[in-house]
Amino acid sequence: MRIFDSQKRTNAFQFFLQSLREMYTYRFALVNFISSTLSARYRRSFLGFLWSLLNPLLTMLIMGVVFSTLFKQPFSEFSLYLFSGLLPWNMVSSSLLIGGSSIVTAEGYLKKIYSPKVMYPIAAVGVEVVNFVFSLFGLFILALLWGAKLSWALFLLPLALTLLALFILGLVFTLSIAVVYFRDLTHIIQILLMGLFYLTPIMYPVDFLSGQLLTLIKFNPFYYFIQLFHAIIFQHSVPDLSNWLICLLLGFLSFVVGVFVFAAKDKDVIYRL
Repeated sequence: MRIFDSQKRTNAFQFFLQSLREMYTYRFALVNFISSTLSARYRRSFLGFLWSLLNPLLTMLIMGVVFSTLFKQPFSEFSLYLFSGLLPWNMVSSSLLIGGSSIVTAEGYLKKIYSPKVMYPIAAVGVEVVNFVFSLFGLFILALLWGAKLSWALFLLPLALTLLALFILGLVFTLSIAVVYFRDLTHIIQILLMGLFYLTPIMYPVDFLSGQLLTLIKFNPFYYFIQLFHAIIFQHSVPDLSNWLICLLLGFLSFVVGVFVFAAKDKDVIYRL
């Protein structure tokens, strides 16, 4: 039996290195946790895992009809704009809601056997990343049917997804610890996500905005990540370097803060469950 000495974690950097070693040791458990979560989500449905494709696509088709009519835009063009923003947003909202409660949800595991606490937030984000990738395949199929063009800018999608996942993971690290101490935070997160959704140019083109409203929206960090996906998928172009740098900075800061918070409360959190 391998024994991990938590006393060795004296600072955030050492905690990070120790967590990397533990995650390598538990890598098969992590993969199994992600796959079993995905399987359980659609276990008793007739279409099974196909719902990970159909559910977001049907939702977005309905929204595409409604908002393309509202903004008097061509359905095929506006739907691609809507889809390219809504898919990453769905990953954001699901990751924060599920990942924020991941440590509380894993209480039964943590109190019975040793496992790295960071595994549960990582697994929660991993599940949503896999869902995003599958939904993206469905989006590309619809886009090709609507006559959309493929461009070499699509090769930048993995980089955009990596930056977004890094940003989300840092937030989930922080939230998963905070929820242990303040359980009502899960309900607050739902309300905040609703407000952020309308403050992010997903259902409406950013060109429609101006003045103070545009300035306010630019304070929303998710705005810059959604712009990456809009540029790559909808505009078939390479996002501006400034957009990449802002997303890189946001992702790095979020992850560093998340690691510091997790390192500070790693030993204490088990007693708060």
